[in-house]
Amino acid sequence: MKRDWANLDSLALNLILEKSIEPTYHIWFGSVCKNWHSVSKLNHHYNIQFRSNMLPMLMIPSEKSAEKRKLYSVVANRVYPFELTMLNKKRCCGSSYGWLATVDADNIITWVTLSVDPITSPDDYVVAAIYTNRGVLAFIKAGQEVWTYIQENDHFGFIDITFYKGLVYAVDRWKKIVSFELCYSSDPHDIFGRERRNPNVVLETSEDEIYSPLTYLVKSLEGELWMVRRFITREEDNINKGTKNFHVFKLVLDDKGEKLIHLLKLESLGDNILFVGDGDSTSISASYFSNSLQKDLIYYSDNYFDDEPNPYPEGPFDLGIYNVKWESFDLHCHYKSYFKAMSPPIWVVPPFQLD
Repeated sequence: MKRDWANLDSLALNLILEKSIEPTYHIWFGSVCKNWHSVSKLNHHYNIQFRSNMLPMLMIPSEKSAEKRKLYSVVANRVYPFELTMLNKKRCCGSSYGWLATVDADNIITWVTLSVDPITSPDDYVVAAIYTNRGVLAFIKAGQEVWTYIQENDHFGFIDITFYKGLVYAVDRWKKIVSFELCYSSDPHDIFGRERRNPNVVLETSEDEIYSPLTYLVKSLEGELWMVRRFITREEDNINKGTKNFHVFKLVLDDKGEKLIHLLKLESLGDNILFVGDGDSTSISASYFSNSLQKDLIYYSDNYFDDEPNPYPEGPFDLGIYNVKWESFDLHCHYKSYFKAMSPPIWVVPPFQLD
């Protein structure tokens, strides 16, 4: 008996889609025929769990060209057969809401993040940046012509920044955390950028604090603000030998989010699986991906520093998986020879919408 695959019952088709946890599978599914495309659109519209758990993908170099990048899936353990065009060998200094920011020839900006997606909020988004080798802060709102700057005197050396409950938070390599409100320049035409703000210090650096070259701020699924500190193993000649371990802390803040009440070190991530590296740090649900991913995991990619152009012998490719509960390591995307001398892979969450 010949089966009419194009007109399978919608219940059966939805069962297939529920097993397809990656957006790429939904796109391929919807490309089969008009009926499957309609079912895929309806499933995407009503499947809130799927929309709220978009799995980050690793944007890696392509073996064909320095201007190309490919996407690697940690669930499927495969590189997808399509390519993205970049500008020469420029390094991405941030990935936020599916947007990429690249470093220019002067390497002025080292990190950028967005408050919301400019596509859905074209008049109400904010860009926050960490710039220069001193790691100082600035931000600009849609429609503004100049940046508003944060005072540099005692506030520099920042390496990550995020938006959380109406405030901007930034952290440095010694886990100092500051926050500030988005009070924009009073003179939008001030071309000299003289408008500067003093941030609120949430967590001061203590004298005995251990240096962490990579520290991240991430919003948990429970709506909490977490700090993830990453420590590196170094040999006697100061050669970077890769990630040694991670410490994850929950920031218990007051109602205004300006004062730290308690800093709680976490021994487990609960339902959170974290993705950290260049770009916005992301948390996804372990229970939603229970058939594919384990709990208590941190997936990490490398970061690039000007003062260490060749960390992790001959290229920034310290990639792996860290289990917070068991303090153990595993691999995801394996190093390939053509990665050498290329900018580091970064996590991206490609925007997904079925027309």
